Amino acid sequence: MCPRPSGAPSPADRFPRCAEHEWGYDPVPVEQLLDAVAATLRGAREQPVTGAQVRAAAFDRARGGYRPRAVDEALDAAEDALAAAERERFLAAHGAEAWQRHLEELAAAVRGRLERPRTRRFRRPSRSRATGYSAAHVDVLCERVAARLEGSGEVGAQAVRRAVFPAARGERCYEEQQVDAFLDRVVQLLLALE
Repeated sequence: MCPRPSGAPSPADRFPRCAEHEWGYDPVPVEQLLDAVAATLRGAREQPVTGAQVRAAAFDRARGGYRPRAVDEALDAAEDALAAAERERFLAAHGAEAWQRHLEELAAAVRGRLERPRTRRFRRPSRSRATGYSAAHVDVLCERVAARLEGSGEVGAQAVRRAVFPAARGERCYEEQQVDAFLDRVVQLLLALE
């Protein structure tokens, strides 16, 4: 039997693998999550997986594991499908007017943060020497989101998901957890609007 070429998927793998000496995602939890997503989309789970759970998923690293980029792309597609399914379930259960109210409430929460002045949209880290996300870079993304909500921009959920901010310290940074929580809401809103 020939060994699997480095980086090539085996017949049972959903994704390409890293070379044996490279770090990738541990395949077992990736497979478990994607199986749960598939079951949710088929309506075969009592506790459906949500888009927020997919967005928050983190996997242990494993040598020779799944290539992160391929998994991340699949998770984005899964989140999109779950958002559409969640919207359909909500509409079926509560109707279009309730859905519109839900969107308005979510948009109001997002806009409230976006309307704050530049460099003051989020908390600073509690320790003065702690690092966080560059406030200037976060503010640029916030302005792109604001433009989208006003109808003049084109930023989508994918761009927000993929946003990476350089590190900064002190007054030039925002607390990462607060920014991440806000961006989760933004993704949720943009998916609902798409």
